[in-house]
Amino acid sequence: MMESRQEVVYASENLLVRQRPSHRPDLLVVTFDHYGITGRFDRPGFAEDFLASRGISVLTFLGRGNDWYQYPDMRDALAAARTVAAGRRRVMTYGSSMGGYAAIRFADALGAQACLALSPQYSLDPRKVPFERRWGDDANRIAWRPELDGTIRCAADPVIVYDPASSDGAHVRLIEADIACRGIALPYTAHPATTFLQSIGALAGLIGDMLDGTFDLAAAARSLDAPRKNDPIYLSELARRQPAWRPRLGVALAQRAADRSPGTDLLLHILASKLAAAGRYAEALPAHARARRLSGDIPCYALPHAHTLAQSGDLAGALALARQLAARHPGDAHIHHFLSHMLWRTKQRRKAVAVAKQAFRLSPHDPFFRSVLNQYRWSRLRLRARWAMRFADSLREQLRRAAVTPPDRWVSWYRR
Repeated sequence: MMESRQEVVYASENLLVRQRPSHRPDLLVVTFDHYGITGRFDRPGFAEDFLASRGISVLTFLGRGNDWYQYPDMRDALAAARTVAAGRRRVMTYGSSMGGYAAIRFADALGAQACLALSPQYSLDPRKVPFERRWGDDANRIAWRPELDGTIRCAADPVIVYDPASSDGAHVRLIEADIACRGIALPYTAHPATTFLQSIGALAGLIGDMLDGTFDLAAAARSLDAPRKNDPIYLSELARRQPAWRPRLGVALAQRAADRSPGTDLLLHILASKLAAAGRYAEALPAHARARRLSGDIPCYALPHAHTLAQSGDLAGALALARQLAARHPGDAHIHHFLSHMLWRTKQRRKAVAVAKQAFRLSPHDPFFRSVLNQYRWSRLRLRARWAMRFADSLREQLRRAAVTPPDRWVSWYRR
């Protein structure tokens, strides 16, 4: 019978490391949060419930924010976790995306013999990965610590599952330049590969094989690739990658994916986006709304909904939704940028400049937000100059007319 108690191993304002033992104390999986599920410590860690329900002991790292674990006390947390991992027959680190980054980089510090990283980054430091355009606000905000983000050292021979057709492929090539690892490349399975593996029901088997030491790379690659081209995640990613000049194919692929898994928010979101790109707003808007409901109204689905409202001509609806999102996510520069754009389009230019200034303050290192703010400021100056010129022209015309045709009282006085 699985033990459900949780034990705090390390706690600070930055990190919480928590243990959840099971009836198999000889095996331990150490997991790390992925992007977007951080910020609070009163919740399950990444894959904690999934692993515990299968009788696997879990040690999970929960971070304060989306900081790629660049905390001054990260080494202290790793040292505390290693005392728990010591003496186990097999220790495996496991993470997805940001968590995959941590699973590789901190495996040695934990004494791990195995590592499973799904769609990991090599780094997010712009100096090391200038090709990376995702998470730009975070990349520029984070103080990258050389003792945590330097050259990778990992003796655990990580297994990396990733989509080589995305920028994840470039990250994996950098990882391979530092360490020996085993990659399973699955084109058009999107980021993170976790979603695809769950979709085909392969995740539990993959973790089990790696944990008990029976993992076979060639067999795993074949078994994961076989169902790929019929999977809705694959179809939706193919749809997402279709260029603008192939809108019908994009919609058809996205529709096939959504029909195969009708209750999946990601698939509905991609379908809505492709319908909007094809100008089919009447169909896109309900799909956007349903994706938002299914996801719990996460901003990466709500903001495209607002974009589609604006494209369809409903500027008032887009502005109202943008205001709601900005109130709910006051630290998101992209949402504030969109709100400023909608304010500008609805002629509320002074407010637009103020909100654009807030977006720039939230992400001062991003040249895009600076350029938008400057553009709004210059546009307002040009408008003011144009109004001033029109006023001057009008005044000159009034004076000219007054000189040619004197007022009646002047004419009456002259005739006396």
